[in-house]
Amino acid sequence: MRLVHPSVFELIKLSIPLTAAQASEGEGWSGISFMGDRGRIQVRNDGIRVLIEAWYKEERILMCALRDRRLDGTDASSPLTMYPNHDPACNRLPGPDSLAAELSIYSSDPATYLGGLDVEGTLGHFIADPDFYIWKDFQPEVFFPLWEQAFHINRGPWQIARPMKGVPQFFVDGAIELLRELGYHRVDAVPSWFNVAQFFKGWGFDFTNGEHELTFAGISEGLRQFEAESGESLLTRPQMAWIVALQNLPDSFVPDELKLPARWPVTHTNTYWVRMHLDLNPYMPDKESSMQNLMQERKLIKGIRALRRCSCEHETKLNLIVESRGYRPCVETLGQSSPGATSPHATD
Repeated sequence: MRLVHPSVFELIKLSIPLTAAQASEGEGWSGISFMGDRGRIQVRNDGIRVLIEAWYKEERILMCALRDRRLDGTDASSPLTMYPNHDPACNRLPGPDSLAAELSIYSSDPATYLGGLDVEGTLGHFIADPDFYIWKDFQPEVFFPLWEQAFHINRGPWQIARPMKGVPQFFVDGAIELLRELGYHRVDAVPSWFNVAQFFKGWGFDFTNGEHELTFAGISEGLRQFEAESGESLLTRPQMAWIVALQNLPDSFVPDELKLPARWPVTHTNTYWVRMHLDLNPYMPDKESSMQNLMQERKLIKGIRALRRCSCEHETKLNLIVESRGYRPCVETLGQSSPGATSPHATD
């Protein structure tokens, strides 16, 4: 009730408060379903992740989840996990006793589904799996006409239907409030595409890794420069995402006026995901280990300060300007489109 927007219940004609639940279970998880006149909602829980899905007739219109990160960095993170969570660098927690949870949200307006989702060469298939056309089977004569159509219909990558109005925002607001009440120190998100990162920036989420913050800033500056030089009105988030997607093509195929200073880090081969987070409750590490870390930090900083030149004693804010992305020798397609890169359709 706190995570699902009321319009979802209204659409599937499911009365509130919820009654007449039907229990279910599978290997390592238990579930409960609620039947409406025009659809159903199912909740599954494996002790680490809670997954909520809603169907309108036979179309899935909602998939949202909260997952505790205590087992991240291991293969046992959760049997319901859509993404690999065993990369030790990407999934390192702030401390061994910190409480962090990851959220994910997909919603689809059933009246706006595209056609041809399973037919290669159609706009629907292109939007449902752009990685196929970029990495697995890049054909310029096929790619660019489809890319132009996708750009102008204002659907972002993987958006086979428009998000239901207010549903994603309601879930994120509710998840933040709930996790804060439960004592979690932070909530995480794993944005697959540039426009998804923009979405979470609206709540004040920060990039967990500094190189991703710099990449986001470089892409954003490149897009602003494109708007200024082209005289175009403000681009929508989906349109920005499609320009960012172009950067993964072989360099010679990217029009000069659409080249950006950086590429979005997530590709079809990655298990090192971009991670963003929002602090919820203060994190107080174990007192003994915290004191040891403090002493080590003092020694480290003291040594670094001894190396500084006098002209560097006063910190100044630097404005980095990247003129181009430089040479990128990889021009070959690299295998199949990733099930992790990140459509729910690709991870059923």
